Amino acid sequence: MTTETLNRRKFLQASSAGLLVVGFSFSELAQAKSATSLRDAKSVAKDQLDSWLQIDKNNRITVFVGKVDLGTGTQTALTQIAAEELSVPFNSIQMVMGDTATTPDQWLTGAALTIQQGGSELRLAAASARIALLRRAADQWQVPVESLEVKDGVIRQVGNAAREATYGSLIGEGFKLQVDTKAKVKPHTEYSLVGKSIPRVDIPAKVTGEHPYVHDFRLPGMLHARVIRSDLIGATLQSVDDSRARKIKGYVRTVRKGNFLAVVCSSEWAAVKAADAVKAQWSAGPDLPPKA
Repeated sequence: MTTETLNRRKFLQASSAGLLVVGFSFSELAQAKSATSLRDAKSVAKDQLDSWLQIDKNNRITVFVGKVDLGTGTQTALTQIAAEELSVPFNSIQMVMGDTATTPDQWLTGAALTIQQGGSELRLAAASARIALLRRAADQWQVPVESLEVKDGVIRQVGNAAREATYGSLIGEGFKLQVDTKAKVKPHTEYSLVGKSIPRVDIPAKVTGEHPYVHDFRLPGMLHARVIRSDLIGATLQSVDDSRARKIKGYVRTVRKGNFLAVVCSSEWAAVKAADAVKAQWSAGPDLPPKA
């Protein structure tokens, strides 16, 4: 048995190395593969603009959010929010959701938090990006930023058709800026996407059976874990015998951290069998208080 002392840094390093993968992008498989290639280079700090957005030279925009779509349409809603603040077409944005190696840590996904909390953070990041790119264009052309406008990801100088630049031509090696917590977001009177009824982006693939659910994911070096729990509330783990589990084909290791116990295997079925094979001894927790 292996006793592991884990912290967040070690856990993410192990995940990136393929030792234990627990974070997934719930949009497209292609996005997951693309996100994997970014693990070593991309920031995930919430205060860094590059953690939220990447724009390539062809004006293709990738947005990274630490939430997942649980079937409530939040992928569509978050895309609307980002596209609105960036002044770009809805379909120009690719969304990467919930990949712990490439997206900002936005806490959990639950109830209205995705839009209430996560949407507000994304809105501010997108507004910061739009303002930063307008300033870059103004500096490049030596004109007041107030003389510029942006539509469909193209910045133009009002009254001067010769001056225009795409976001992609201005982005260079990235923003390398912090999210401006005081960035001026668009007033609702200027909305063209937010608040509008837009077909959900996840529905077609779900109808045709092409949508990748969590059990469909197969990433390089991916392993499967199974947590072993006591039937007793507040129990303390006393001893572990994993000798039978070690004989199961696909067994990789047993992980113990205090009262946390799990097995890691090369397949889900191997993890199920290994977890059943582990003999764990638990001591009962404190008794319930007597009835009044």
